[in-house]
Amino acid sequence: MPPASRQPPPTEVAWSSFCRRTPIVVTMIASAAVLITALTWEVTSGVSAMDTAVLDWMIAHRGETLTDIATVITDLGSTLSMTILAVLTITGFLLRRNPPVAALVAGTSLGAGVLVWVIKRLVGRQRPPEASRLVFEPSLSYPSGHTLGSTVVVGIVAIVVIPRLRRHWARVCATVFAVAFPIAVGLSRIYLGVHWTTDVLAGWIIGLLWLVLCVTAFTRVLCPQPTAITTLPNDAPERR
Repeated sequence: MPPASRQPPPTEVAWSSFCRRTPIVVTMIASAAVLITALTWEVTSGVSAMDTAVLDWMIAHRGETLTDIATVITDLGSTLSMTILAVLTITGFLLRRNPPVAALVAGTSLGAGVLVWVIKRLVGRQRPPEASRLVFEPSLSYPSGHTLGSTVVVGIVAIVVIPRLRRHWARVCATVFAVAFPIAVGLSRIYLGVHWTTDVLAGWIIGLLWLVLCVTAFTRVLCPQPTAITTLPNDAPERR
């Protein structure tokens, strides 16, 4: 009796369907572009009242335990940590004989780093005063590189890995982590006094925008199969 054909999990179908709905994707991209333009305009006009108020609130509520937690989270969201995560994921897909998805992870992750480098130099925003900082950061402030990088790298890893998880609870836990971790990283950067709130907001929005652009380009142009992200023909078969 011939083996039954593999049915793609709901997460796989959802991403494939989403990336092929042009009006939704275009609306999301346009909305994100408007938000980024508004944020950048706000940043070039100086430090906003919201930036100052949120930083002052964070400083007023600092404590030894919270500082330790924020430091660990910010270290986990660092360039080094995200690079290790991306490299491990790329290596895993290469070992599974799936170079297209490995290239998707590599290109998306590298592109995020380039975006941070370019935008920081174009905007040239300085960080909060040194007296407010709990850790040393020599680079420019806008956007938050930790926030943007963790949003993109954790996001793209989640998109290509979660559909392969066989247990429903594992997919749920991974999805919650993929959403919560970049949020925690962004908040830790404000708490530690190395970023303004608008830096972090820009990191989240630009990161999500870049993620949508890369996945959409991959599923619509580069590998337009219905389930390109997770079921390319050269991907090693899943154990049952």
